[in-house]
Amino acid sequence: MSPAEVVRAPDVQIFSLISSAGRAAIGLGLLTAPEPALRALGFSETTSATVTVGRIAGVRDLVLGLVTLAALEDPDRLRLATLANAAADAGDAVAFGFAMRTEERTAGNRGIAAALPAALAGIWVAWRLS
Repeated sequence: MSPAEVVRAPDVQIFSLISSAGRAAIGLGLLTAPEPALRALGFSETTSATVTVGRIAGVRDLVLGLVTLAALEDPDRLRLATLANAAADAGDAVAFGFAMRTEERTAGNRGIAAALPAALAGIWVAWRLS
C-alpha cells in the first residue's frame, strides 16, 4: 500500500482526525480556561505558575493539533506531524511519571493513562505512513 493510500486508510484517518482535533481542543481549553482544565487533569492546586505552564502546554497542543489537521491529505507531512505529537506525548508521559512521585499522584495517573497510549498509537500511525 502506498503512503497516499495509507493516509486514506480508515484507521489512519480516524486516529489522525480524532487525535488532532482532541489535541487542539485540549490546547484551547488550557489556553483559555487553565484553572478548570488543570483541575480536570487532576492537579489539586492552581497557582499563577501552574496556570502559566498550563497555558504554555495549551499553545503547544493547539499548534500541534492544527498542524496535524492541516496535514491530513499529505502522507509525508502527516507522518512528521504524527511523530511530533508522539514525541510530545512521550515527553508528557515522562513528566506525569515525575508527578506521581509528588502530591500530584492523581494528575500523574491521569496523565500517564492518556499520554502513554497516545504516544504508542502515534508511533504506530507514523510507522503505517512510512
